[in-house]
Amino acid sequence: MSAEELKLLDEMFDNCEYQDSLDMIQKLSDQSSCEVKWRLARTVFFLSKQSTISDEKEALVRQAFEHATVALATDGDNFGANKWYGAILSEKAALDGVTERIKQLENVQKHFQRAVTLNGTSDPGIWHMLGQFHYKLSEVNWITRKLINSVAPNPPTASYAEALDCFSKAESIRPNFYALNLLYLGKCHLALKQPADAKPWLERAAAVEVRCEDDRICRDEATELLKKL
Repeated sequence: MSAEELKLLDEMFDNCEYQDSLDMIQKLSDQSSCEVKWRLARTVFFLSKQSTISDEKEALVRQAFEHATVALATDGDNFGANKWYGAILSEKAALDGVTERIKQLENVQKHFQRAVTLNGTSDPGIWHMLGQFHYKLSEVNWITRKLINSVAPNPPTASYAEALDCFSKAESIRPNFYALNLLYLGKCHLALKQPADAKPWLERAAAVEVRCEDDRICRDEATELLKKL
């Protein structure tokens, strides 16, 4: 495994070439290193996003979580391992039911914050993940909030303003790095009753080139939100 190979894997990921990335990883001589393992977890996780078959999607998420767990166990201070462990744990916990998802909120946040500490100045993705964490926690209804407070040992707090700050940091590090970041910037402004600020972000989100499922979600949701402005 060389730095050039890792760079190529990252380029494939950025270009939404998930199957090609998986094929390359499976041909590497060293597949046990932390750097390879978290990239494998990331690739399998995004392949799950492309699947339209629920059983296959769930199986891929759980497979990705196994790889992320190994990566974190190999090096608990690795940025990528913490980042993707947190992201995949959140998705895996959702598959295990509402109670499990709530129980894991603090753990998910812990790994995101650890990743920020390790590499928050140069990686926009971890700020986007933290932004989604704050946004989704902010939009839960009062019934779910009561359940969170009764189930989670130390329930995290969140606000749309905090989410907006995270998405803004991500965009400042690398503009246009991820279509969904544009969408969520618009959604945060809407949640904060700032439609004029939301509109340009939603317009950009509605105009993205669709290369993967996240791009399609971004375009379609932004288009619908613009119709309501």
